[in-house]
Amino acid sequence: MYTRRTSLLTAFLAMGVCASIAAGGAPMGPPVATLGEGQWSIGGEFAHEQMDMEAAGRVTDAISEFFWTQEFEIENLASNMAFANLAYGVCDNWNLFVRVGAADASDDLTLPSADTGALEQQDSFDGGYGLALGVGTRATFCRWGPWSFGGLMQVTWFKPGDSDFQIEDPFIPDETWSGDVELNYWQTQVSLAAAYETETWRVWGGPFLQFINGDMDFDGQVTLAEETGALSWSSDLDEASQIGAHVGGGVSLGDQWDLWAEGQMTGDSWLIGVGFAFIPSTDGL
Repeated sequence: MYTRRTSLLTAFLAMGVCASIAAGGAPMGPPVATLGEGQWSIGGEFAHEQMDMEAAGRVTDAISEFFWTQEFEIENLASNMAFANLAYGVCDNWNLFVRVGAADASDDLTLPSADTGALEQQDSFDGGYGLALGVGTRATFCRWGPWSFGGLMQVTWFKPGDSDFQIEDPFIPDETWSGDVELNYWQTQVSLAAAYETETWRVWGGPFLQFINGDMDFDGQVTLAEETGALSWSSDLDEASQIGAHVGGGVSLGDQWDLWAEGQMTGDSWLIGVGFAFIPSTDGL
């Protein structure tokens, strides 16, 4: 009974991870400077990503007075994110930008049966939209005719909406697990790329690194007959893969509008994104 309860609670907490985590990517856009000295732009970005992640932390079940450290692997989590951004050209080859927006997370999850006599538990979870903030820089290092070489570095903070849980123990019909999961994490990306540019369009590609660090906390309770006890779990999050590649392309519509699309891929994640920027005219300033 003791071992079986531990196994079931472990599976449930793995579901808790999947329900609330937002896959940790963010759109990067062109990895070279796009604004001249003193220019500024306002724009928007949207991206969809799927990612595998890893989590490990200490689980405590107050009814059994037992705790253990558990590792989880999280697969195929889908996230949508949208940002508004503001960028400024410090000089012709160096731009800074900030972004603010929202991101969500969703997945169809299964609590697998740990025993032939168990009933498999299935449900859909949605972390909901929560706050996302970021800051970054892009630069052009050198140019050879239509070719340029540059890079981007950005840090984005995600805090998606909390997830609620209430599920029955497959082995013990009168036992219920319920609670909330809260997540927040930082994601850092550093990219390099070669770009080919004309007056109206640009294409680019190159490698990038991404690092994800954050916390996920589960606060809830286990109810068994007349007995109720706390069930808690606090874990550290890390990405499953750190090295990837990105490609993209953009087009300029006149002197004030830029549109772009990109793709990112690592061994355990992929992202597709689109964005636009409006550059106000500085004539007469």
